[in-house]
Amino acid sequence: MIDAAPAELQHLSELADTVQEVFWLINATNTEMLYVSPAYDRIFGRSRAALRRDIHDWINALHPDDRARMITFAATTDRAARQARFRIVRPDGAVRVLEIRVFPVCEGDRVVRIAGVTADITERDALEAQVRETQKLESLGLLAGGIAHDFNNILAIVAANASFLGESPGLEAVQREVLDEIARAVERGTALTHQLLAFGRKQLVSPEVVDLNAAVADTGKMLRRMLGDRVAISTALDPGLAHVEIDPSAIVQILMNLAVNARDAMPRGGALKIATHPLGHREVVLSVIDTGCGMTAEVKARAFEPLFTTKEVGRGTGLGLSVVHGIVKQAGGRIEIDSQPGVGTEVRIVLPARDADPAAGLPRPSPRLSGSERLVLVEDDPDVRCSISRALRVRGYDVMEASSGSTALELLGEHGRRIDLLVTDVEMPEMTGLELAAAARRARPSLRVLYISGQADGELAGASAERAGLAVLEKPFPGDALAARVRQILDEAKRPLRR
Repeated sequence: MIDAAPAELQHLSELADTVQEVFWLINATNTEMLYVSPAYDRIFGRSRAALRRDIHDWINALHPDDRARMITFAATTDRAARQARFRIVRPDGAVRVLEIRVFPVCEGDRVVRIAGVTADITERDALEAQVRETQKLESLGLLAGGIAHDFNNILAIVAANASFLGESPGLEAVQREVLDEIARAVERGTALTHQLLAFGRKQLVSPEVVDLNAAVADTGKMLRRMLGDRVAISTALDPGLAHVEIDPSAIVQILMNLAVNARDAMPRGGALKIATHPLGHREVVLSVIDTGCGMTAEVKARAFEPLFTTKEVGRGTGLGLSVVHGIVKQAGGRIEIDSQPGVGTEVRIVLPARDADPAAGLPRPSPRLSGSERLVLVEDDPDVRCSISRALRVRGYDVMEASSGSTALELLGEHGRRIDLLVTDVEMPEMTGLELAAAARRARPSLRVLYISGQADGELAGASAERAGLAVLEKPFPGDALAARVRQILDEAKRPLRR
């Protein structure tokens, strides 16, 4: 490097002095620095004077893991342009990601000088990584949603037929015991699909204004059984806490996932504390605090990454925190983690505060399950359609079946106002349930519709069914739950139509 640039480099120097990248020029033998721009001092945190004394001084800034590779890169002096990414460690300890581009300057077949540009791409690299992570999450979310949708159809068949058999008179005790085992298996399968759908943010949700403290207390006994005697559970619930609006089952999923993670972080036992407190006047905080092994900065950075886990093979799927993240985002909240290795971890769930529901806690009458009205049932899966139709027919309803939206429109056109209710799956080929309902209501605006699905998509995505004015029943469901929902909609027929 020289103090005064040669005449042929004067214009280059004037330009390079004003830009953010490092411009440099060395001789062909890589032994003399002919020019380096002032950006070197800022990016590397080292002086050009040191580079003047030793052209290889920049190598001392290289990250240890990149040193050997970049020394080999720098020693190459062929005629081809080259490019590489590497990391440096600045004197202040900051790690930066740099990109270097090398352009040999030739006279005939001979390389006479080597020019280059070195740029700090740390922020750009982080943004690209974030975009890749987002794309990966979206892809996995679509996959999870698709799997859960198909699995829900299978569970719907099992649930409906088990419910049908359970209503048969004269069952022996062992037969009822088998049906109870089937029902419990369906519940476990349903919980799994909820996790997949929550991860993909495609779960049909029914938010309610709930007392968060009461929800935590209700889940406490379940957590104690699940965690065992080696984990001491305590609570610190603020008695003046505002309510939150969330699907009640989501609180259970959040606490169970976080509790399992905490238990696995305390293999020799420890303490788990669940706390609530207000955050200003508009938010409430649910904290889950453990005394486990804690997280390193690297693990914490990947904590919400799907399928990422530090557990042994067979001990975890890596879906726990990503599922919680999906649930919290779906509820309009955020999640924060404070963790230190050897100290423990605190996971904070921050949710919007809501006023209490004045109708909460009032007794509700038992639903009537039977009827004689005429329904059109639309479901593309023949086994699901058959089981749902059977559950409705045994309760007195006149059910007309359709395997597609076009067939349903033909039935609706033929029977007109003699149809009391349209029951349709949301996810169907050619015409979705929403599109079918819109087409049917163009001819008959007052037609009542019940949507059945295990996945929220399109118009249903990200919004509660109640807010959208839609009646939705989530798969899988027992026959009496279906009949109760159908009866409720039919009994409301005289009320003004919301959608």
